[in-house]
Amino acid sequence: MPETTSSQDQSPPDIVPVSHWESSDYRGELPAGERFLMEVVDKREQSGQLFIDVGAEDGDIDDILTASFEISNLPGSRTHTQAMHLHFNDDEMAMTVFKQGDKYILRPETNVTIVPTVLPNGEHAFIVESIDG
Repeated sequence: MPETTSSQDQSPPDIVPVSHWESSDYRGELPAGERFLMEVVDKREQSGQLFIDVGAEDGDIDDILTASFEISNLPGSRTHTQAMHLHFNDDEMAMTVFKQGDKYILRPETNVTIVPTVLPNGEHAFIVESIDG
């Protein structure tokens, strides 16, 4: 029996260069600016998961926004629901966002804090960071 390779276990990554959504690359009014790469790894057939990585085309390999999507359970519940995981890196998850009706439940991982901040335009936001550094 032939050995199964990873390329047989999942579809190949789909990597596309992208710019700001309102840039001239997409008939918007902003200059194209810095280019990013957006990668989609589809494991829905194998494990019911979808992974998306976004990083600057010429940027730091560790400065990547990673989100994964799956059907999960709200902790303490048997009800299946949509879940999105935000990852700090390949080894450390930042938080999980669960969908519950018309609401979202944000659950930070252990050793993760959520602290308030103010954006340059005055809007309020939150910073999700690992206390382990």
